[in-house]
Amino acid sequence: MEKGIKRLISEEYVVLDGATGTLLQDSGLSTDTLPEEWNILRPEVLKGIHLDYLRSGAQIIETNTFGATAIKLGMKGKSDLMEEVNRRGARIAVEALKEFSGAIENSGDRYIGGSVGPTGQMVGVDMSEQEARKSFASQGTVLADNGVNLFIVETMMNLNEALIALRALMDETDLPVVVSLVFNRTKKGDYRTLYGNTVSEAVEKLTDAGADAIGTNCGLIEDYIDVIGEMRSLTSIPLILYPNAGAPKLRGDETYFEQTPEFMISYLEKEIEAGATIIGGCCGTTPEYTALISQRLKGRKRK
Repeated sequence: MEKGIKRLISEEYVVLDGATGTLLQDSGLSTDTLPEEWNILRPEVLKGIHLDYLRSGAQIIETNTFGATAIKLGMKGKSDLMEEVNRRGARIAVEALKEFSGAIENSGDRYIGGSVGPTGQMVGVDMSEQEARKSFASQGTVLADNGVNLFIVETMMNLNEALIALRALMDETDLPVVVSLVFNRTKKGDYRTLYGNTVSEAVEKLTDAGADAIGTNCGLIEDYIDVIGEMRSLTSIPLILYPNAGAPKLRGDETYFEQTPEFMISYLEKEIEAGATIIGGCCGTTPEYTALISQRLKGRKRK
């Protein structure tokens, strides 16, 4: 299966799914409950979300395990849930994929990406590198043992933490690893992570460390086309791009995003020209956006 996903991302443009948290909130998730807890409390909702994305044409669906390292869960006093939420998160996705594949003839190559997010702690201040590595390795082992086909280390703001996660997952499993960072435009016009890492530094260190694909997520599509373009000038490996549906806004206690699927899809050719090869959506995006990407991208051979 790992060879299949490696072949797919190396030869074709690939459709990634969209937001999970946004759809969980639409289904009633409150701020009193961690999104990952719904793997235990409301598995049918997660399965439905995965099926919606698969039916919309997603070739990679992500597990609902973004905040499921023991360290991140421990910030809410729930580190003891690490194994269960990751096991259930992977199995829900596996069940959804089996149901979809059984119902759709010639459903094509579909894969499950184990979502691995930042710990929420600062390496070298709140935790040691060894503690961070152990936390990522433990999460990755549970996800790998329960059916994911690759890892997507995402929304990373600290290149050092991203490298720790990448190396831990590579050491503990033989699955491909994709790494995506968040970049912001500086006053000088260049792009850096919250910790000051440049695009060129990220490309060099992540490719040298063995990432199977790299890229950026959880930002504005207009900015991230520039980021991907800079990355492509520095590397030939697959590049992942999945932006938010605009900047988050508040309506009372509710966070919402204004960009429509139609607006976002208008940038697709620019994303491809910049060098993106794995394209999906992050916060605020929906299966409707995934369907538009799939209609234009699925099965298209890379340049």
